[in-house]
Amino acid sequence: MPVHPVIPWKPWEKILFRLLFPFLILQIVTQDFTGNLFGGSRVVWGLGDRIFTRPCLWLNAHIFHFGYSPPVWSTFSAALHTIRDTVYLVVSIVVCLVWTMLDRGRGNYNRLLYWFSQVLIMVLSCIVFAYGIVKVFPVQMAGPSFSVLQTPVGDLRPFDLLWTTYGYGSPYQTFTGVFEAVSAILVLFRRTRVVGLLIIVSVMVNVIMLNYTFQIGVLMLSFYVLLVALFLLAPYARQLAGLFFLRQGAALTGVKYVPGPGLKTVLPKAVAIVLIAGSFVANTLYVRGIYERREGVRRSAEYFRIQHFALNGDTLRPWENDTLCWRWWYERTTGGKRYVTVTPMKLAAAKTYTVVRDTIGHILSLKPLDGADTVVLHFSFYFLGRRPLAAGGQCYTRRAFAGGCGHRLALVANHTYHHRPEGWGGSVSCNS
Repeated sequence: MPVHPVIPWKPWEKILFRLLFPFLILQIVTQDFTGNLFGGSRVVWGLGDRIFTRPCLWLNAHIFHFGYSPPVWSTFSAALHTIRDTVYLVVSIVVCLVWTMLDRGRGNYNRLLYWFSQVLIMVLSCIVFAYGIVKVFPVQMAGPSFSVLQTPVGDLRPFDLLWTTYGYGSPYQTFTGVFEAVSAILVLFRRTRVVGLLIIVSVMVNVIMLNYTFQIGVLMLSFYVLLVALFLLAPYARQLAGLFFLRQGAALTGVKYVPGPGLKTVLPKAVAIVLIAGSFVANTLYVRGIYERREGVRRSAEYFRIQHFALNGDTLRPWENDTLCWRWWYERTTGGKRYVTVTPMKLAAAKTYTVVRDTIGHILSLKPLDGADTVVLHFSFYFLGRRPLAAGGQCYTRRAFAGGCGHRLALVANHTYHHRPEGWGGSVSCNS
C-alpha cells in the first residue's frame, strides 16, 4: 500500500470542504438523485414532493414570491427547486461557520474526504448510468408523436423542438447514452476513474447548455451531477493542469489517504457492489420495459387523414383552428387496450377514446377517456379489403339513447400509415 506524506490543507481548501460536504449530502438524499437510482421510482418522487412542496410553498409565499407552475409529472417546480437549494446553501454556510470555529486546528480531512468520495462515486455512477441507459434504449427522447409532426415548427416550444430532434435521431441518442453509461462504469475503478470523471464533466457541460438553451426542466439536476464530478476531480486538478497545459508528466494520486485491508474496507465495498449492481440491473430492466411497451404501441399504430368530414349533411372545409372538423385519426394498442386519438383542425382540441370493435356486428364504439366528457361515439364500419390506403363511411344518429348528440356525421379517410393490411370505413353516431 503506498504511503503518502501528510500535507496540511490550505485554509481555503478546508473552508471549501466544510461548505461542500453538507451541501452535497443534502443534494444526494433528495428525490432528484434517489428517485432515479432504482428505475425511476415514483414512490420516492411522491415522498419527496410531500416532504418538500409545502415548506417551499410557504417560503415562496412569505419570502421569495416566485411564480409557481407545477410540472405535469410532479408538484415540485423549478421555482421550488431554487427555494430548496437556497435553503440548503444557507444551512451549509451555517454548518461551515460552526465547523470552522469548533475544528479550527485540524490540518486536513483526508480520511473523511476518502470515505465521502466513495459515497459520491457510488451515487454518481448510479445516476449517470441511469441517464445513460435511458438513451442506449432510446426512450428518454421519444420519437415525435403524430400531433407534433403536424405542428408548425414556429408553434413548438423549445423543449418540444429539442425532444423531437433527438427523438427522430435515435442513433445519436444511443451514441450519447453509450458515453454516459461507459463513464459511469469507468469511475468505479481507481485506474480509470479520472478518465470517467473527465467524460462525465464534458457530457454534463453539454447537457447543461442544452437544458439552459432549450428550457429543459432538469437543469438543476444536471448542474449538481456536474458539481459532484468536479468535487471528485478536484484532488487531481494540479496534476491534470500540468499534464494538459504544461506538458508535464503526472502521477494521479488523488486523495492522500487509503485505508488498510480489513473488515472496515471489505464490508463497505461489498455493500457498494450490491447497491451499484442492483441500481444498474433495476434501471436496465425499467428502461427495457418502457422500450418494449413503446415498440408494441408503434407496431400497432394506424394513422388516417380524414379527407372529407360532413356534419348534418354539410361538408366542412378544413379551416385552421376549427374544433369541429376532424383531420387525423390515430389508433394504437396500449396495455392490451385499443385507443384512438381524434384530432380536429385545432391540434390542441384532440380527444382520446378507448376503442371496442365488434367485427360481427360491424360496430366501433369510442368511449372518451376524459371523465367530464360523456359522449360515446358508435361507428358502423365495413372493411374495404386489402387496400390500406383508403377508408370511408357514412354517419348516422342513434336516437335510442337518452341525450343523443343529434348530429349526423360523415367522413372519408385516407390511410397514411398501417401495420395491418386491411382498410376500413363506416358511419358514426354519438350518444351521452
